Amino acid sequence: MKQIIIVLLAAIVLILGYNLYSDYHRFHSPGSDYVSNQKIDLNYHDETILQNYHQAIEDVNGFVRLSWVNNDVDVRNPDDDDDDTKALVNEYAKKLGVVKMYEKRLIQSAKMKSEGLNDKDVIAFEESGYKAKDYNEFIKRKFLMETFKSNPEKYSLKVGDFSSFVYELQKILVKKGYNIPVDGLFKQTTIEALGAFEQKNGLFPDGKLDAVTLDYLLR
Repeated sequence: MKQIIIVLLAAIVLILGYNLYSDYHRFHSPGSDYVSNQKIDLNYHDETILQNYHQAIEDVNGFVRLSWVNNDVDVRNPDDDDDDTKALVNEYAKKLGVVKMYEKRLIQSAKMKSEGLNDKDVIAFEESGYKAKDYNEFIKRKFLMETFKSNPEKYSLKVGDFSSFVYELQKILVKKGYNIPVDGLFKQTTIEALGAFEQKNGLFPDGKLDAVTLDYLLR
């Protein structure tokens, strides 16, 4: 009889021990915590954003543990779908969303710098509200402005000029609503469209391309 009791007690202890170990391992094993993404810009121009990002990660991990300890709910992979569990899962999703928001911004900055851009470019892209059609569009427009500034006299354009620079200029004008051929040839139709754009934006409407007009075109 004693042996049976001992065996039962041993079994209970083993079960309890296994459950405790499982719970511990569930939240302390490698990979259980959300960790900082390795692709972020560690030299981001605004240190506050980096601090907020790491704090948001701490908030997420702390919330996961507290939800388990206080409510017996693993918000990452809940077993139930009652109202209390749903509320905790929704709160977890919000906290995780904050992490992802900062993470996306920091990864974008690292990507830009890996391609030779600098903090000034990163800030310009962010201040645009990420309104460029896509990242490649932003890079292309930056290239156009730098190309112009490298030789303003050459790229101010005159009737008869034929180049890829004119071609890109025409594409921008078409996107602005001007119905002109996109053929890379700087002729009267392009000059008139450029002049109309300048007049619409309060610039001197001479139909000539200068740094100010190009800046307005690239906005």
